[in-house]
Amino acid sequence: MTAARSVYSLRRRLVAMLIVAVAALWSLSAVVAFRIAHEEADELFDAQLMQVAETLLAIVAAGQSPQVAQEMAEHQHAYQLPVAFQALIHDDEGHWQLLVRSSEMPEQPVTLQTGFDEHELDGELWRFVTIDHGHSPYRVIVGQNHSARYRLAGEVALHLLLPLLFGLPLIAVAIWAVVSRALRPVQAVATAVGGLDARRLAPVQVEGALPQEIAPLVGSLDALVSRVTEVLDHERRFTADAAHELRTPLAAVKIQAQVARRATDEGVRSHALDQVLSGVERMTHLVEQLLTLARLDPEGRGAMDNPVDLAELAETVCSILTPQALRRGQSLELEPGGGLVVGGNRWWLEVLIRNLVDNALRYSPEGGRVVVQVDAATARLRVADNGPGIAPELREQMLTRFARGAGNDADGCGLGLSIVARIVDIAGARLDFKPGLPREGGYGLAVVVRFPALCALPGEGQGGP
Repeated sequence: MTAARSVYSLRRRLVAMLIVAVAALWSLSAVVAFRIAHEEADELFDAQLMQVAETLLAIVAAGQSPQVAQEMAEHQHAYQLPVAFQALIHDDEGHWQLLVRSSEMPEQPVTLQTGFDEHELDGELWRFVTIDHGHSPYRVIVGQNHSARYRLAGEVALHLLLPLLFGLPLIAVAIWAVVSRALRPVQAVATAVGGLDARRLAPVQVEGALPQEIAPLVGSLDALVSRVTEVLDHERRFTADAAHELRTPLAAVKIQAQVARRATDEGVRSHALDQVLSGVERMTHLVEQLLTLARLDPEGRGAMDNPVDLAELAETVCSILTPQALRRGQSLELEPGGGLVVGGNRWWLEVLIRNLVDNALRYSPEGGRVVVQVDAATARLRVADNGPGIAPELREQMLTRFARGAGNDADGCGLGLSIVARIVDIAGARLDFKPGLPREGGYGLAVVVRFPALCALPGEGQGGP
């Protein structure tokens, strides 16, 4: 049983990935913007601290320290963030004495370092700036709580993210619509493929232009449809031809069996049984040829990739068929032509040689002559006989299935040359018909097969006409 194939929605996956990508990029942009805004805000707040410190120092240096607290309380709303302060004076003993402070500040100086400084105050982080009034004994310390700065930065980040929270659903809808529209050709191709008739396959028909990403898929489907159609047509023709060819010998065997069953004369019965055996032998040969074709056709060219010594294979085939030639008084000769290696399937090449030699023996007269030659110099296999031959205008027809020469009464089924032609095509070779051996009134037939990429075996000679 075929395992269940997992299926997912390409549209949903694309939409989800795009939404996640947009949200991630937007969030990253918000983080970056927040950091940049925070850095810029720090600079602005530091400038604010410095401005407040300089203002306070000027007031204190003018001897108006009692008015500092009131003045800061009245103008605190003018600043984005509240500030805390201390005003100090350097006494004669070298100590800093507190003049005035805000409620958040302790009575002791929070820092003795001039310029900007950060440290904790009451468990919270503060940023301070300390300035002196030239050579006068006055000093001002102004600070801001860092939590207030972060709170303001958080508000900025929230304002940056709010459009994302409200806009993301709208973006999702827009992405869904765009992806759905972009995937319409995929659905159109699926609909067209689903509508194909298994009995009458045709190229996939899709209205409108196809995207570049889908066009190769449709092209591959069309090529597959073409190959499947070719295979189906071949199978239909093969089945019809095989049924037609099997019907005749079966009918003949049945008739002869009925004659043998009813015959009272021993001679008649014996003759009928001989005819039955002859018909069975012919059917056996036909079935063997049909099985050979059935084995050849589903295979591809990929099987023709092993080195095969064609001369050795021809010698093996000739030794197998010699008894068949001797029964009819025929001469089966193998001319030496040197070692020859071809790239192919050994079994198929043996079938090729056997069918050529078997055809030559079947269609040659009793006492005839068949010559097999493997020529390494010209990279060819040649099987010649002195039989009746084939008229030039019928030679191409003889390569089709169940085709037999006119006037031939040889015991064949018309599949030998068809099998040879198929193997020649798979091997990438070429088949030619040439004049064969001389006979009374003309020449017989020679079948020549030329192979590509051949090489002689080491140590072997070359030669042969």
